[in-house]
Amino acid sequence: MERVARPRLHFTPRAGQVGDLFGVLAADGRYQLFYEHLSGQEPAWGYAVSDDLILWTEQAVAAPPAGPGSARCGAVVAGPDGPVLFHTRDGGEVARAVAVPGITGWRQDPAGPLIATPPSGVSEMRDPYVWWAGSGWRMLLGATMRGGAAAVLQYHSADLLHWAYDGVIVSREQAGWSCPRLFPLDGAWVLLVSSGDEVAYAVGGYDGLHFTPRAWGAFGRGRLGPTVTFVDAAGRRCALARLGDAEASPGSVWAGSLSLPWVLSVREDRLIATPHPNLDPYLISGASGLTAAGGEVRDHGELILTMPAGGETVLFADADIVEVAVEGVSGLGVARRTGPTAPGVRFARFGTAPGE
Repeated sequence: MERVARPRLHFTPRAGQVGDLFGVLAADGRYQLFYEHLSGQEPAWGYAVSDDLILWTEQAVAAPPAGPGSARCGAVVAGPDGPVLFHTRDGGEVARAVAVPGITGWRQDPAGPLIATPPSGVSEMRDPYVWWAGSGWRMLLGATMRGGAAAVLQYHSADLLHWAYDGVIVSREQAGWSCPRLFPLDGAWVLLVSSGDEVAYAVGGYDGLHFTPRAWGAFGRGRLGPTVTFVDAAGRRCALARLGDAEASPGSVWAGSLSLPWVLSVREDRLIATPHPNLDPYLISGASGLTAAGGEVRDHGELILTMPAGGETVLFADADIVEVAVEGVSGLGVARRTGPTAPGVRFARFGTAPGE
């Protein structure tokens, strides 16, 4: 028997670690989650399914196709014959793999890389993100320019196989970006990037070749990892993220977990997250020992997370995981409980900060 309690609604693998997320697809009335599965020297690729984005069932864990170096994270799209998974290899090559029937394994297609070397002026590129843009496919890559600036590169394709370089859509000095995601929301465009231990966002405009930010902010605070977005069955733009530690706790055969699903919106150039309505049937009101005031979240008096002060604070506790959102404040916060926990998924709301 495991000595570490598993969360009820935060997906965890049977064994191993949840790494970065490739994305979420919808197929045959169900959601499909694709993620890095870390166990041993080389990463594998995990796959889970859900009817409601809340309860996930782990499926086959499969090795990536053989190739030079390790296969790192990227993105997944629905291709004409099933899921197509884009990823980078050591050295920055961009490759793609297609799922075998039943998604029990993957084969490289084509045999060689889609993009073999960085374009001129770029020293490193990573983490492809692919989406359908209405008249063709587009691919973003996180990059480091030769001068050291962070950048997002763009390519385009008509068939998911042959890619042409468009250029740099946005760059910024004194930053390092990975796992870019770009999507339209509430009349604006939003760019999500991982930067070190943080998840950052920008709200702005996108003309197909350039992204022009007009506001930057922090989306992830605490233990929130790289984040993916997708559209659910009701047409809502949603987010899921990797949570947790790099190593298993003593007495545990697993590490890391999936966040709860959140619905995104843009308000006054802030990226706001609110709980997905599918959570409602699973929640137990009240989170004993947890308090929130003035942006400070405490567990039995001990400070475990600091959020910007705002309006009402929404808090979820599941085993030792705490997820937090503050009304009017961008993004999410994630922390680990230090005190006693209660069974079930606990939900609590706290009023506005004093003096506001």
